[in-house]
Amino acid sequence: MGVRQTVQSKLDKVLLPYGILSHHIRRVEVDKISGSTVKVNQDEYVVYRVVSSKGGAHGDGRAQIVRYYVDVNYYYAYEKTDARFADAENRIKRIIAEFKSDKHFCVANGESDIYDIDNPYRGINVEFLYVEAVKRGG
Repeated sequence: MGVRQTVQSKLDKVLLPYGILSHHIRRVEVDKISGSTVKVNQDEYVVYRVVSSKGGAHGDGRAQIVRYYVDVNYYYAYEKTDARFADAENRIKRIIAEFKSDKHFCVANGESDIYDIDNPYRGINVEFLYVEAVKRGG
């Protein structure tokens, strides 16, 4: 499974039970989640992107290190004083825990606020680093 598919799987595991959709690079709006009876949460969504990829031969030249930075933006359509914000914060902590439970991921940059650029949504950003050693042929 590729990095994008791994990220999507992790986000779906944490967010879909709450009707929160996530997607690569852009917001996807739907009325219903396929194969689920959970109502879509229109007040929250997540957009992620693979920011960069760097690779290279290291050590004896037989392993290649693959690194990806993954930017995760969690958007919500209410004030921080709203009671729902506590639930959003808990989901963000669950996202971080889910990524950290995978030996390939670590937190590159912790939680930080996103400017109010997508009104009426505000957001929180977390950046992860994915690292993997891949054996080369020959």
